[in-house]
This record gives sequence, C-alpha cells and structure tokens, in this order.
Amino acid sequence: MAAGVVNTPERTGRAAAAALRHDGLTRLRLVLIGWVVLYHLDLTLRVTDALPWLRPILGVGYLGVDGFFLLSGFALWLGYGSRPPADAAGIGRFFLRRFAKIWPLHGLALLALLAIVVAARAAGATIRDPERFGAVEFVLQLFLVNAWETTDRHAWNYPSWALSVEWAGYLVFPVLLALLLRARTASLFPLSATAVAGLFWLGAGENGLNHTLHLGLVRFGFEFVLGLALGRLATEGRLPRAAVLACTLAVPLGLGLRLDALTVVGLAAVIVALWQRPGAAAARKPDLLLRLGEASFGVYLCWVFIEIALVGVLRVSDPGPAGRVLLMAGGFAANLAAGWLAWRWVEVPAHRWILHRAGPQRARADPSGRPTAR
Repeated sequence: MAAGVVNTPERTGRAAAAALRHDGLTRLRLVLIGWVVLYHLDLTLRVTDALPWLRPILGVGYLGVDGFFLLSGFALWLGYGSRPPADAAGIGRFFLRRFAKIWPLHGLALLALLAIVVAARAAGATIRDPERFGAVEFVLQLFLVNAWETTDRHAWNYPSWALSVEWAGYLVFPVLLALLLRARTASLFPLSATAVAGLFWLGAGENGLNHTLHLGLVRFGFEFVLGLALGRLATEGRLPRAAVLACTLAVPLGLGLRLDALTVVGLAAVIVALWQRPGAAAARKPDLLLRLGEASFGVYLCWVFIEIALVGVLRVSDPGPAGRVLLMAGGFAANLAAGWLAWRWVEVPAHRWILHRAGPQRARADPSGRPTAR
C-alpha cells in the first residue's frame, strides 16, 4: 500500500516552522536574480570581453533561473505539503493566488512595453528586429503560453518565458502534489536521481541548460519535480545536513567544469542547506537584502526596460571598457530599484486587491511562504 503523508501534530509543527524559515531563501532569491541580471547586462555590454576572468560566472548567469525553478517546487511543498487543497474550491483558491501573484505585473509590463514600441514607431525611431513585436507573439505572451513550444522567437518582454513554464507548473501542481503525497518516501530518492539524470541529459549540448522557448518546459519540469521531492525529504528529516552541505560544493565544481547540471545540483543543496540552517525559524526584522529578494519577480520583469535604456546609450556612443563597467553597475542598481518599485506599488497591491475582491477566505495569507509587503 502506498505510504501517504499523515498530518500528525509533529508534522504540523514542522510545517509551521517551515513557514517561518523563508528569510534565507528569500535572500537567496536576490543572489539568483542578481546573477541573471548580470548575465543579461553582459550580453548587452560585453564587459567580459575586457574582463574575461568573469566569463565563467557571468556567462552562465542563466542558471539563476534554474535556482528559481528549484525554489518554486521547494516552496510550494513547504506551503502545501502539510495542507494540500482538499477539494475543487481549494484548488481554485490555489490558482487564484498564483494568478494574483504573477499576472498583474506581467500584464502591466507588457502593456508598458507596447506603449514604448508604439511611441518609438510614431517618432520614426529605428527598432531593432521589429518582427519581435508582432500581434501573435503579444497574445501568446499575454496568456503566458509563449514557452509551450508555441513559438521559436524571443519577443516583447522575452524573460517572460520563465513565467510561462512556471504557469504550466502551477496548472499541474495539484496533480503532482496528490501523487507526491501518496508516494513512499523511499521512492523520492530514485525520483530525484531521475530528475538529476534528466538535467545532465538536457545540458549535454553546447548550450548547456540554457533552453528557453524550446525544451524550456522540460528544463523546468525536471527542476520543479526535484524541488518538490527535496521539499518533502527535507521536511521529513531524510536529508542529513552534513551530506547536504557537502553537496553545495557542486556549485563551484560545476562552474569550474562547465557542467550546468552539476551546478544546479549544488543550487538544490544550497536551498536545502539554507532551510536547514540552525535558527532559521527565528523571526528577524526585514533588511534591505530581504526586501530586494522579495522584489526579485519585479526585478526580472523590469530588465527589458533597463536593456532599452542601455541600448539607447550604446547607439549614441561607445563608452569604452571602463564606461561599460560603469554602465553595468548603474544598470544593475537601476534594475534593482525598478524591481523594488514594481513590487511595492504594483505586485503587492494588485495581489491584495484581487484576493480581497475574491472574498475574505481567499484573502488569507498565502501558505506557500511567499513574502508579502509588511
């Protein structure tokens, strides 16, 4: 008989503690989004042409997205593993929370980009690769199906491909959760090993794990399932801390060997290690790093506007290697600031408004442990 997960007082207590243990993971979100932003800044500014010693790190900054995919599965287990949606209404509330979390800011960013493109065309400005801004691509992106093997063109707010695969994960999450709750604990180890093997297979080509519109769903699926499995194993105390800490060494080893999948294994260990950290459940006063980690979604979606500004500067003049480094620093700071503003004034208020309009029951705190404004 399959071993289900029973909501014993001990398990309920662990789940309550888990809800408090998100501060370290939230700060990790800042590290991951910073890595992604620096990667995109380098693609635009080519700083590593002058500073090649940075290329082994900045050149694989797309792996920050893989960290978010792992975190997504891990955090959803922490939030719902001990209290899964019990009926259709519960599943509906889950979908509503996910929609309220990601769609308002995504939609606003897309409309803002549309306004910029329309204004640029009206002013007679030259638009690089104008085919990117077609109506079909806009609709695909608006409904977050642009990474479901529906297109091969990075268009409009192109980082939204990651939101597209996340949305697919949310849609299947209730089914995955039900299966995971029924699975025997022992089966989670081969499941995790299979997901890791899949990542090594996927990352064997010259592009590593940098798959987006094509095979992005597969990339996400392996990491989402791995995050879910590790979440259950961690909350059940099946992952010895010493072994987890040893596995974090896979991050520098993977970077040194240029093995994306190995680096992702290390990122998974870092997530578990931060969650297991002694004293992680203690409440702390929010600090700047925590706030910026909370704003990581806004930072990600605002990147395209920073890119537009930087491309405009480069069209006017070439600032040289030193100037490009300064532009990278300024662009990084501007992206963080824009993301925080988007989080504070769009993401959080819209999330609260949608849940409030849905009714008091649905406006309760999100059990996934995702941060909200205080």
